[in-house]
Amino acid sequence: MRAKPRKNNRVICQLSLMILSVSWPAGAQRPSDEAWVKIDPNQPYQEIQGFGVNYTGPYFRDDQKAMFDRLIGDLGVTMFRVVPYLVYSNWEETPGPKNQEYWNDRYSTPIFEATWKGLRYLNSRGIRPMLALMGPVPAWMTDNQVRPPRHQVCQPNVPPDLQNHLSPAMYDAFAEEVVSMVEYARHRAHVDFEYFSPFNETDCYPAEGPRVDPDEAPKVLEAVARKLNEDGLGDIQLVVADNALITNDYTDPILKDDDLMKQVEVFSFHTYGENSVGPQVERIKASKYSRVPVWLTEYGDLNDQDKSFENQWKNFSLAANRRALTALNQGASALFFFDAFDDYEECAKRLCFYGLFRSAGHIYSPKKSYYATRQLYHFVRPGWHRIAAATEAPGLTVSAFEGPAPDALVVVGVKEGGPARLHIALPPASAAPQDWDLYETTRELNCQKVSTLRMRDGRAEVDLPEEAVFTLVGKSSQVESGF
Repeated sequence: MRAKPRKNNRVICQLSLMILSVSWPAGAQRPSDEAWVKIDPNQPYQEIQGFGVNYTGPYFRDDQKAMFDRLIGDLGVTMFRVVPYLVYSNWEETPGPKNQEYWNDRYSTPIFEATWKGLRYLNSRGIRPMLALMGPVPAWMTDNQVRPPRHQVCQPNVPPDLQNHLSPAMYDAFAEEVVSMVEYARHRAHVDFEYFSPFNETDCYPAEGPRVDPDEAPKVLEAVARKLNEDGLGDIQLVVADNALITNDYTDPILKDDDLMKQVEVFSFHTYGENSVGPQVERIKASKYSRVPVWLTEYGDLNDQDKSFENQWKNFSLAANRRALTALNQGASALFFFDAFDDYEECAKRLCFYGLFRSAGHIYSPKKSYYATRQLYHFVRPGWHRIAAATEAPGLTVSAFEGPAPDALVVVGVKEGGPARLHIALPPASAAPQDWDLYETTRELNCQKVSTLRMRDGRAEVDLPEEAVFTLVGKSSQVESGF
């Protein structure tokens, strides 16, 4: 994560079904306040693996359990990306060989113990979290023998001796450090997990991670994979490369390393802007590893210091969920909102307010962004598939999903202006829900069920406010929505 800087009376909704091929009478003008959304279950895309959040492990406290329970039971979180050591990767402070006694002592300090306790609590709730390292590596693992970056970086003018560049001579030492933590977590802290991300945002050095360039990343990851296998941890799968600038190509160099790809389970990326995962998905699809999924492991918004309701609504609710749906529409299989709750960020050296939960005196309360995010996370479950959804309406981003039964459909949208009335259309041969539940998060509503709508005369129309995150949950007599 890069730290930086309707009205109350709404129009009554009517919902019905209309066939996909719609034509207007000759000479008729399409009303400017209406738009079409075409849903096609006959065009399935990626399987959804789950939705998650980020948090910093050492901040776990017993009084957060109710919040975590709500994230899991109400929001719908099934995945957690957890940073074990205060967004730093520099806990091995001195060079030289280390024995098990040293590591046992290092990983039983209060900082790590809080992390292990939180991870075990997630295990008790049926969650297998991902461990993800962030921040700079120990200074003794770095050098200043660097060329100007040939790729985009967050801060292009950092002096060489401050870039925290991971020295090629220290790749094995880095691997020993990080794998020792993985081994302790698995065998001594008794945490059940399978995914591990060894570094973070190496194009946003030095605060977010060490400098590791795209052509260097495979060699670093090779050392980590080799050490995992040497230590009997070959079942731990790597999640790579968590670059900050999603347009950077760390992907191709990794894809070309066949030995490394045996350990790589996921390609992971971050975005807080308009660029998304599409080009990266295409790189992977064009390779012989086309089945490796893409996860968006950080998204949300970066304007956290503006604590106004307008910012929370416009940026953390509307824009963040637009980014989520865009990533899904471009092929992402999992999303992780940054952050679960407000906390002190070491990389920023200040209190940060990215969270879905507000923290005030260790009392945790959900923000508007929580309810906006719930419109997706709560209704679309792991194992569902994204299906085709298309619209030309300005200001509208929409995704559609199909569950285990053909008529178990969910449509999620972000409306930022544009036409007030939407016509929902499916192909005539498709199984169609008998009813739809409509949920909305608006300036006034918090993921509230507005109405249950029965299809009439084969047409589907829904009137929405000017701005909203909305969900249509399809139901039939055989398949209940369960929400």
